[in-house]
Amino acid sequence: MLSTDTLDPEGSGRNKRNSNFKITDCKALIKFERLHMQTNACKIYEFEENHNHPLETKEERRYSKRARRLSYKDKEFIVRSSTSNIGATKAHKLQASLQGGYENVGPEAIDYKNFRRKMGNIIGDKDAQLVVDKMNMRKDELHNYTFEYKCVDSVLNAMFWADETDKLYYKEFGDVISFDATFRTNKYGMIFVPFTAIDNHKRSINMGASLLSNESIESYRWLLEDFLKAHVKHPQLVLTDQDPTILQAVEAIFPTSNHRLCMWHIMKKLQAKVSTDFLKNTDFRKRFTKLVWNVYIEPEVFESRWKLLMRKFKLQEKRWFKDMYRDRKLWIPAYFKDMPLHGLMKTTSRSESLNSFFNKYSNSGNWLIYFMMNYDTAIGKQRNAQQKLEHDRKNAKHEMTLPSGLLEHAAAVKKEIFKAAWYCSIDSVEKIDGWQVVMITQTVKKEIFKAAWYCSIDSVEKIDGWQVVMITQTDKSKQLKIKCKYILRRWRRDAISSHLLAMKHVAMETEDDTFTLLTEAYNNIEYCLDHFKRSKEKLLEFVEKTRTLKQAAMEFGSSNQTSPDNNEEEIIRMLGIRSIPDEINIHPPASIHTKGSGTKKRMVSAIEKVVAAAKKKTRMCTGCNQYVNHNWRTCKAFPVYVESHVKTSQLLDDSEILSNQLWTLSENYNQH
Repeated sequence: MLSTDTLDPEGSGRNKRNSNFKITDCKALIKFERLHMQTNACKIYEFEENHNHPLETKEERRYSKRARRLSYKDKEFIVRSSTSNIGATKAHKLQASLQGGYENVGPEAIDYKNFRRKMGNIIGDKDAQLVVDKMNMRKDELHNYTFEYKCVDSVLNAMFWADETDKLYYKEFGDVISFDATFRTNKYGMIFVPFTAIDNHKRSINMGASLLSNESIESYRWLLEDFLKAHVKHPQLVLTDQDPTILQAVEAIFPTSNHRLCMWHIMKKLQAKVSTDFLKNTDFRKRFTKLVWNVYIEPEVFESRWKLLMRKFKLQEKRWFKDMYRDRKLWIPAYFKDMPLHGLMKTTSRSESLNSFFNKYSNSGNWLIYFMMNYDTAIGKQRNAQQKLEHDRKNAKHEMTLPSGLLEHAAAVKKEIFKAAWYCSIDSVEKIDGWQVVMITQTVKKEIFKAAWYCSIDSVEKIDGWQVVMITQTDKSKQLKIKCKYILRRWRRDAISSHLLAMKHVAMETEDDTFTLLTEAYNNIEYCLDHFKRSKEKLLEFVEKTRTLKQAAMEFGSSNQTSPDNNEEEIIRMLGIRSIPDEINIHPPASIHTKGSGTKKRMVSAIEKVVAAAKKKTRMCTGCNQYVNHNWRTCKAFPVYVESHVKTSQLLDDSEILSNQLWTLSENYNQH
């Protein structure tokens, strides 16, 4: 902050910076001279004892510049906190809580903020170059790591990355994928696009991610080409929103894949395409929703019911309904019912959920290098959750209520198969032409399906119109088991080995093992304290040893004076970069304007108006005596309010009543 000295002549232009540190030109000093170069013997050759200012007390020493100097532990804590989207001020609060009070921290919150700002100054225009160098280093050092980027006129335009675990996920669970762009993850406005699938635990998983500078067809084509290059095979189904650029890119790069549009985004537009009164006064919404979400009807049945519904409510000529019917094969479940796993995802809610998960670890002011650190933290949490599920899976076993070897095998393969036993019932068992046919009935949401199954030979045959399939086999112990070829691998409980989930997705990004040694030192100290805390004798012995080490560190520090706060190389290593690049060949993009941004002139839909009005704080209206979003001046019921009070009020004469009523009516007329 700058302030102007009012004692200076007007217009002198002299400004001085406000500061808590006052220069008093104190003459107190002590000077030493070394007697011999081979020893540490010194003599005092100048000494001035008197100070021209009050001396600091012991309690005030922590406010001195020396006491507020950031240690390596403080710097590392700031950097590690930032990986979880914790700013400098909150990091200082956390440090104070961990250290038992602000008096034990040393540096103030402003010192933490200054260090964070210094990190940003060091990154500066090197941001894109640092990120590309860091990702290329991972590509060189980590097994099967993919990183691709594109520049336009030396400006970073797009980048895509996927590690070995991402590729393993796609190999096992990449039959149905979705992706959806999210914004406000970095200061440049680059668009973050993660790819989402569902694993064998029904959890959302990431299979790679990208940063794009725009949402053009060319950008999405580049992204999908690199995605295909990394994962090799095409997905069976790709789920996205109605963005026409994505539609064209998917059609061009994944020609053999089925493209499905998000049903939630489509159904959300329904109330904007027809009037509110129409939806309230008819059962159209209920009937329309029941029709489009029905997964059991055939396409021909859907088409006939759609036409009947449109005729009944006279919506045949509505443009939106005509467009949706034209694109029915892209979003209606009836057209996907014959495709395996068609019901796995019908909306992009999985992608939006994953986007929300990533957004918790990032913010719109992030440098790209910070964003990648946040991304690594988020992925680490996701992988840790997966490992926990695998651990629980290995140690879990169903309690069998019925003695059945088949159910035991089903439970070992997948718990859903075991649960299915309670939704199925055997209607009859009979022999037909030497075949033993079992009639099984399965109940699913009021719909009843019947099928005949035979368990004797490995064949599929038709018997009296029934398709008979063998799905079990008998092992050497004469125990009935489900045949492996009828168990879909993606749902097996052991689809991915837990040790594969523990693979590193971050390279060791320092040239030496200093970071590892520091981490080990901290862990050793914590281990000792945890075991010695119950023995005062052992704790005193440990403290004495640490005092000796502290004295040695002080002597080492006095003979190796450095300026830790200005060590740029140290800060760069904390950010996961081995060295500052000698030259900058890749520059970060300028501020990016995505679709729908940069203007406030677009038409606001009726739904958005209702949502905005609902968020407004209500207040009591004296016109209608209700808590609403208007006051008596704009209340439609106010004339009634006046008339009801005129009858009981004797304070107003006839002329006053008439003038008030005329004024109220004119106001309402102007309002409407």
